[in-house]
Formats: sequence, C-alpha cells, structure tokens
Amino acid sequence: MSAGSLLSRILAVAVIVVVGMLLIRVAQHMVNRVERKNRNQGLAARRTTVYRLLISVTRYAVDFLVIVMVLDQFHVHTTAIVASAGILGLAVSFGAQGLVQDVVTGLFLLYEDQFVVGDFITLPNLSLSGTVVEVGIRITRLRGSSGELVIVPNRLILEVQNRSRGQTTVSVMVPVSSAEDPDRVHAVLQAAVDELADTTPGVKVAGIDSFTVGQVMWTVTAPADYEKGAMVDKALKAKIARVLYTNGMVAGAAKGSPHE
Repeated sequence: MSAGSLLSRILAVAVIVVVGMLLIRVAQHMVNRVERKNRNQGLAARRTTVYRLLISVTRYAVDFLVIVMVLDQFHVHTTAIVASAGILGLAVSFGAQGLVQDVVTGLFLLYEDQFVVGDFITLPNLSLSGTVVEVGIRITRLRGSSGELVIVPNRLILEVQNRSRGQTTVSVMVPVSSAEDPDRVHAVLQAAVDELADTTPGVKVAGIDSFTVGQVMWTVTAPADYEKGAMVDKALKAKIARVLYTNGMVAGAAKGSPHE
C-alpha cells in the first residue's frame, strides 16, 4: 500500500468520523430543541426519558454505520458483518417478539401521555381497573381496588379509559316516605342543594326517580372530577341526611309508622 493511498484512506476515515459526529450533534440539537419547546407545557419526566432514548438509538445507529464504513475503507468485508447483524436482529425479533411489542407500546404510552402515576384507569379488554403505580417501558403497574398489585405487559394495553381526566356525574338516591308532600320534599332538598352550591357547583335536585308502596325515590346529582367523585358523594349524602332528620322526614315508610 503506497503512502498516498494510505493518506487518502486516513482522510476518508476522518471525514466519515466527522460526518458521523455531526449527525449525532444535529440529532441531539433537534431533540433538545423539541424538549425545551415543550418544557413550558408541563413536559413530563417520562417524555424526557423518551427523548434521551431516541438520542441513544441514533448514536448507536450512526456509530455502527461509521464502523462499517471505516472498515470498508481498509477492504474489510463488511457484507458479512451487516448480514450477521441482520440475522441477529431477525432472530431477536422472532425470539423476543412480545418484548419488542412491549417496548414499542411502552414508548407510545410514555410519549402520548395517555396516563400518569396516580391516575385511575380502566383497561376494557382486560376487564381491569386500578390506580397507576408505575409506567414503564415494558410493563405498567396498577394498584387494584383490593390493594393488589397488578403488572400488565404494555402490549396488552389496547384501550385506556382514564377516569382521572374529565368529569363524572354523582347521583344520590334519596328515599322519602310517600306520605310526604312532594312540594315540601323538593323545597327541603333544594335548600340543601343551595347550601352546597358554593362548594359543589352544578348540584341540583333531579326530581323523582321512582316510587313504590310507601316510598318515593328522589335523585340529587352533581358533576365532579373522577378523583373527587367519592368525596362529593359523601358530602351530598351527609347534607341530605341531616336535612331529612332536621325536617322530620321518614325514609322508606309512611310518616309516623315504625322504622323497618
């Protein structure tokens, strides 16, 4: 190998390395720019993790290409290396197909911000509900209603109902004796609703829901965030029970008859 030929190859290798470094720098700059742009929009830590992962994947891919191109400059047969990498990747994709699906789905869950730790979610296809404990690249951990820890592979998460985002309607059924004057019952319940209006906007007396022998079922409703639904429900029941007691209204039986 002549000195001129060696020098030209060394220069080619230098160019390849410099171009590879520039590609990595450009990728890092673009990802960091997107990250800074979204930081003021409440970018979650998991999105930052995704960005870092993208940078790492880009770096590995560019490094591999640089190595192959450098070896090619010195007439090393890189075809076998590329073929081996392809065969290895194919073997991994077949042998760990579920793992790959878990990771890909996990990345989308993280990036799309479908739920965060602390959210109460339902997975309809798994008939599963619980509070999110951890959102990982491969698995998601939920805390069930009985306190059990449920570990779900991300590939099984096909549909998510996030009950911590948006509102629900709390409905409280109020059984009142059929001997009570409906106008008086409505007035009493409306007074209770008016007192709750400041702390529970949107609360209202929905009216009579049903009636049976000796009993009329009234309904009081209120909108609430999903995570505050139970608290609103308890507040409504406590206030209504107090109002019924204060006004001497008997639930479930004719007025003046013994309690059942």
